[in-house]
Amino acid sequence: MHLSVQTLPFEEPIEETLAFLSGLGVESVDWRCDPDEYLDDPDAQAELLETFADHDIELSMLGATGHNMLHPDEDQAAEADELLRDTIRLAEQLGVETVSAFSGLPGGGPNDETPNWIVSPIPPGEQHEQYEYQWEEVAIPYWNELGAFADDHDVDVALEIHVNMLVNSPPTLVRLREATSERIGAYVDPGHLWLQEIDPVASIRYLAEHDAIMHFETSDVVEYPEQKKLQGTWDMTPLDDRLDRSWAFCAVGYGHGESEWRDIISTLDLVGYDGPVSIQQLNTPQPLHEGVSKSAQFLTDIMFTE
Repeated sequence: MHLSVQTLPFEEPIEETLAFLSGLGVESVDWRCDPDEYLDDPDAQAELLETFADHDIELSMLGATGHNMLHPDEDQAAEADELLRDTIRLAEQLGVETVSAFSGLPGGGPNDETPNWIVSPIPPGEQHEQYEYQWEEVAIPYWNELGAFADDHDVDVALEIHVNMLVNSPPTLVRLREATSERIGAYVDPGHLWLQEIDPVASIRYLAEHDAIMHFETSDVVEYPEQKKLQGTWDMTPLDDRLDRSWAFCAVGYGHGESEWRDIISTLDLVGYDGPVSIQQLNTPQPLHEGVSKSAQFLTDIMFTE
């Protein structure tokens, strides 16, 4: 295992970000970029890789998350699909083995105009039909084709197990992987598991049994019990209104304690995971650089690196 960071929230030039991260002992990054800046441009790619090498940091993954390839609006779906395919092509050209993505979320039927996250069979009715439509008519055909495309470019696609997506749990990730391609695997982030009261340790064991773990990200959440008693987990209070929410994202170690994170890291080691342990600091109240620094120190103390 080694320390990594997701670069999405950094707005400064990449050289400044890499200089900052290098000082924290970061060995690789999950980099979010515009593929158009580098795709099919060997000179730009060489300059980019030299910049990373100058700071002794590798590219462990290219990011294409945040987009919905299964959106019922054809234009939105096509734009997201193009971005993902271009990111896969760029990964091949840069020698990066993994690209991240969301599974996407379809509508509940062929005439829907917006995505539909179906999370309960209650009240009984059309939910199961809609859910199976999402899987059998939209998700599996798309990811079958995309998996073949990724295989043609010798790149894996790590899907973030994420709320408000069709793949939002370890079993749904395995269902998609087994129905499509071994190029499709798991991007595991405890923060989005805790939100759904899914156990990260059990999830790591389960996914490892299916040889499905491709990337491990670290985000943390803190709960506010008094608000949660009234608002529950699916709280639509704006993320920046932290005082009134039932939960909030936070720097690693500020939501769940060292004992819980040690169990997670120990389990990753137990199942033979030897990839990035990447810090994701999004939508947190802590200043970005200080929050990442605190998270890096916390994780460095508990990671196995040999």
